[in-house]
Amino acid sequence: MGHKREQVQISAFIAQETKAALDAYVAATGLKKNRVIDEAIERHLGAVTQIPADMIIETHLTTTPEGWEMVWDMITTEREPSPELVEGWERHFEFLREDDCSLEEELARDRAAEDSPDAG
Repeated sequence: MGHKREQVQISAFIAQETKAALDAYVAATGLKKNRVIDEAIERHLGAVTQIPADMIIETHLTTTPEGWEMVWDMITTEREPSPELVEGWERHFEFLREDDCSLEEELARDRAAEDSPDAG
């Protein structure tokens, strides 16, 4: 029998949709909820310690009613893109289309070079 870690109980409020998804997942897989939750938390914490903080995009935003009005106005009002945005997209597009290959092909080529026995 494997090593059993000491367990503690936690309490948290979660969205109804999240609980429904968890219930469906454990029903489909036969796993215990505590195992799924423990692994999910471990993976999340492991990921956030390996990813630079400025690269993490929050999944929930909090704003004031005035801030939301400003965001909604920006979403619903058609505007011309700024010169900086146009320049940024043009540079991005050039990067993706460099050498007439897609980004996926470029990354695959880089990985293959890294994995080759000659790499070092």
